[in-house]
Amino acid sequence: MLTEESSTKPRRRLRRLWPSLLVALVLVVAGVVVFQPKPVAIPTLGWGSTANSAELYPGLPAGKGIHPVNTLGGLHDDIYIPPQAGAFSLFVDIRNNGSRAVVIESVKLPWHASVWAVAPVRYSRPPGGNGAVIPPPTSRVLHNVRLGPGQEIYVGIPVRSTRCGLTDFWADLPEFYVTYQFQSSNHTVAMPWTEQGGTLILHGPGQPGQQDAICAQ
Repeated sequence: MLTEESSTKPRRRLRRLWPSLLVALVLVVAGVVVFQPKPVAIPTLGWGSTANSAELYPGLPAGKGIHPVNTLGGLHDDIYIPPQAGAFSLFVDIRNNGSRAVVIESVKLPWHASVWAVAPVRYSRPPGGNGAVIPPPTSRVLHNVRLGPGQEIYVGIPVRSTRCGLTDFWADLPEFYVTYQFQSSNHTVAMPWTEQGGTLILHGPGQPGQQDAICAQ
């Protein structure tokens, strides 16, 4: 027969074991905290210094009548692109702001009715301090370009736009896409067109002879 005294023995043993179980639990948790790998921060891409596109890309036309707008106060700027008759290039500057190297795989435009890419994206690197001669950027297609911490590249995107646009129809292009590889994974980020977060401002598509349409000559 189970007496009251015998039924309390397991409880007493459990009370005696509880401090040991608690210590073991603390050691397990401490081990997780100590040995858990620290997550690696993904490098971010941003704008570096500005550059003179005519000097960097002598083989790529810069377009006509393209100029900054909405620059009041110097805290923001957009880029106005009137209709163009032929191909021209958009120029951007990309820098690795992280502490680890990345590989730039591609630079692309999102779909847009008023402007689209027509040729492979080109790139060049800023002149180094060792006086090395940089090959003409028109001969360098952007593909799997390694970008170390703090390094930057100048990028030219050959494009075309609609030849005619409507003066009362505006269509903006706020960003372009950069795909890069970090360690074993790929990342795609949207970047603005200027260091101040600017967008491209274009006219919506129009037709020759259409009312309120302007056309490039």
